[in-house]
Amino acid sequence: MATGFGGSMLDLSASTEPDLLLAAKVLARVDEVARAAGVDYLVVGATARTMLSIGLVGGPPDRATRDIDIAAAMGTWEDFDRFVSRLERRGKSVHSFLVEGVEVDVLPYGGVEEEDRTILWPDDHRMNVRGLSEAVASAELVRLPGGLVIKVPTVPALALLKLLAWWDRRARTTRDAIDLGTMIGWYSSGPYLDRLYGEEIDILERHGYDPALAGAWLLGSHMPGLLDPAGVAVLLDMVGNTDVLARLVGDVRLPRGAALVPALAEGIREAHV
Repeated sequence: MATGFGGSMLDLSASTEPDLLLAAKVLARVDEVARAAGVDYLVVGATARTMLSIGLVGGPPDRATRDIDIAAAMGTWEDFDRFVSRLERRGKSVHSFLVEGVEVDVLPYGGVEEEDRTILWPDDHRMNVRGLSEAVASAELVRLPGGLVIKVPTVPALALLKLLAWWDRRARTTRDAIDLGTMIGWYSSGPYLDRLYGEEIDILERHGYDPALAGAWLLGSHMPGLLDPAGVAVLLDMVGNTDVLARLVGDVRLPRGAALVPALAEGIREAHV
């Protein structure tokens, strides 16, 4: 089932959004470094959210940030060291760098992952990177101002990354859940609303012609197919726990969160059956 915008590329080259223009400048430099090092990368996090928001609803989301996160395929930690040696380190951080005055966080995945889909940084900090390689496999192409073409996760893949990040960081921040709430809203907007009234009309009918509920269910249904069996098991454990869902309802900060979060969870569970 298609989960993207329905086209081969999201063209934002004519956008004049200041955040996007700055990101394009920074990513042009990152792309030079990545090409020289032979590294494949995916733009994730808030910058990917901004790009998808501009493409879907015509403008950036309310919560903006200048920081840029990229997920970079690394066979070994030596590959990572060679790549980041071409960047200006930000303080003593092992993964944050300054490019054109903007913080860029590099999240390695691939050969550096351990069996539990985590990475262990040289400073002994462990990070969960489940979903990054899967997001690369289903990525959208985006053309930025200036002509650079980069990859970002599809909306379901980015929502999945946000859900997993929320679970890992829920004791420290709710921002991942808030972003997930934004993406739930996207699934009943723009091309996704057209889809609900077109090829997915049965889902809309099933949810009483309530686009928000139908969109939340549809978004959830697109998540399990992005993961391997171990990842699906993790996802099902989360949405099968009533306490976890109650916490998520509060953290997404949506006016109809008490209805939309269960609909998302139901879509996840039913897609796996």
